[in-house]
Amino acid sequence: MATGTPHGTMAGAGGPHGAGDTPGLPPERHRGGLPPERHSGWTAGRVIAVVVGSVLALISLGVLGGGSTLLWADQAMRHDGYLTTETSTYSTSGYALASEHMNLGRGWPLTGLIGDIRLRVTASQGKPVFVAIGPADRVAAYLSGAAYTTVTGTGTDGLISHHGIASPAPPRTAGIWVTQVSGTGTQTLRWTAVGGDWMAVAMNPDGSRGLTVRADAGASAPWLFQLAIELIIGGLAAGALSVALIVVPVRLAGRPARGRDAGGRDGGE
Repeated sequence: MATGTPHGTMAGAGGPHGAGDTPGLPPERHRGGLPPERHSGWTAGRVIAVVVGSVLALISLGVLGGGSTLLWADQAMRHDGYLTTETSTYSTSGYALASEHMNLGRGWPLTGLIGDIRLRVTASQGKPVFVAIGPADRVAAYLSGAAYTTVTGTGTDGLISHHGIASPAPPRTAGIWVTQVSGTGTQTLRWTAVGGDWMAVAMNPDGSRGLTVRADAGASAPWLFQLAIELIIGGLAAGALSVALIVVPVRLAGRPARGRDAGGRDGGE
């Protein structure tokens, strides 16, 4: 019995691109066997990394600026070991020139960031002057009700007058000072800073009214150089990390990504 030739049943099936391609086989690969390229794009993780990197870059700039400023300050104070204000003239018709409250915190100076505080005061016309530092609450109580002037800055703009009618006792008899000096000429008071709330005063030794002085204030900072270097190193490290957080996601987002073929296999196989 005549049967159909086997060649008839295979017609059109042998060509590589024919309509009879066997179902289930992977489709034709493009460009040397690789699937079409596509960009991987931006994922939520990459966007977050770039945002974090940008914020970290701003922090890095701030830290580097602070470290550079401290390094400059350390170099500026090396001639005598103190960071010092400019010398200014201060006058009062009351009984005392007093500083604002110096709140040094609790334990902050013990870190070594603040060493000694130095006050240099010279009374006008060769008169004697009394200079001292005491606990802020006790000094305020000592001057309560008396006329005196608070120094809030340099020059005449940094003065606040307090009015009163009381007469404080001569300062040397007050018994409230942690350190004091007095005499004619330039009086230099040095005090190792201790945590707490403090006030400094300049007065006539006999407690009389009226005083004009030239004065400056300074502070030593033995750990200033080390702190400056640590800030600069930290700023550089933060800057390097910020660059990585920005550059790597940007490159990954623009990198071509290979798709998967119809059989689920990676296009790079």
